[in-house]
Amino acid sequence: MTQKSVIVMMACVFSLMLLVGCSSYMKGKMHLEWENYEAAIRDFQEELARNPDNWQCRQRLGFAYLKAKDADKAVAEFTRVLEAQPDDPFSTYYLGQAYLEKGERRKTIETWKTYRNSAEPLVEEEIKKQMTLVEIVESMHLARQALSEEEKLKSLPPREGTVAVFYFKDVSPDNRFQHFQKAMAAMITTDLSQVGALQVVERMRVQFLLTEMKLGETGIVERESVPRAGRLLGAENLIVGSMEPGSLAVKTSVASTSKQDVVGAFSVAGEVKQFYVLEKEVVYNVLKVLKVPFTSEEEAKFSQYHTQNLKAVLYFGQGLEALDRGEWKEARDFFGLAVEEDPSFELARRYGEACPSDSSPGLGALGDMSTEGLAVSVEASVEGAMAEQAVAIAESTAGDPGEATPAGPDTGSVSFGW
Repeated sequence: MTQKSVIVMMACVFSLMLLVGCSSYMKGKMHLEWENYEAAIRDFQEELARNPDNWQCRQRLGFAYLKAKDADKAVAEFTRVLEAQPDDPFSTYYLGQAYLEKGERRKTIETWKTYRNSAEPLVEEEIKKQMTLVEIVESMHLARQALSEEEKLKSLPPREGTVAVFYFKDVSPDNRFQHFQKAMAAMITTDLSQVGALQVVERMRVQFLLTEMKLGETGIVERESVPRAGRLLGAENLIVGSMEPGSLAVKTSVASTSKQDVVGAFSVAGEVKQFYVLEKEVVYNVLKVLKVPFTSEEEAKFSQYHTQNLKAVLYFGQGLEALDRGEWKEARDFFGLAVEEDPSFELARRYGEACPSDSSPGLGALGDMSTEGLAVSVEASVEGAMAEQAVAIAESTAGDPGEATPAGPDTGSVSFGW
């Protein structure tokens, strides 16, 4: 018998000896380490039968179900954990992952929006990036589904209170406002989203519907295409506009999908460097046309200027253009330049933090990716960040055991050093 065989045998004997005197919970943890998920599930169920309030045990049960390819039961367990521990990052991440494996991408996005984990910033950062990829896949899927079911959608009324903001068309002879087109729409979309009485269609959904409609990279909707686009998005109120020279004139129309007509129009104008004032005037006028009430708290949010730096907003617009082409590095660079110009430009910062990494799949690959393929790709990326974070924590606490914090869900960490 070789020395290696002896060591393996001794390890097995030692592990069995440990199991004999262990609680069901400890046995389950060991089986989880050994990737014996069915045994871990039995042990955790036995522990919970005696102590149903042991939320750490329920965490691990949910994880074991997920690894055993039973996403429905994983969802149930992680949901119960979050009812007792709403800020638990481990359950928040893996609940979203379980939804992803079920093909419920929208629930994944909504779950991960609540993810917070200051102890593991690399993991938090990676989840934001993966959430963007999931949102892109979901937007592609919804666009294709809407186009395939267009005849049926003609008989369905759009949802009340829904708003879609389309890109403002640059009609200047020298295309001087081209980078404003998407920037203006993104800022207006963000502001209107602060009003609780409205349901605003996400920018990504608008972008990929227009892509599937083959309206080109700019995604500009011409007047005759507006009712169709609104119907496909299920939005009743449609914001369209143009930007004209002299110095900057923003002409905006509010159209109704059900009426197939413009219900209000207005124009605001001013110096280009005062673009941030014009953007707010558009928002207030849209709310006035739609007769939408808003609270003082909501107004305090949407009335704040995103940035007063002209160069920053142009970089931001270029970042959006690159993002929509799937040029991740270029997009990230432009968002970074926008933040360099104006460190208080939070919208650009958020887009930059959520921009996929260079190694992420491109738009073509995302469009062809299966539910299982997407789930595997996302999980591999996040678990890679977990491993990187574990190394960073170990290095930062090396030589100072008093500062070391054991990794694992008991401490709120996502890592696996159980």
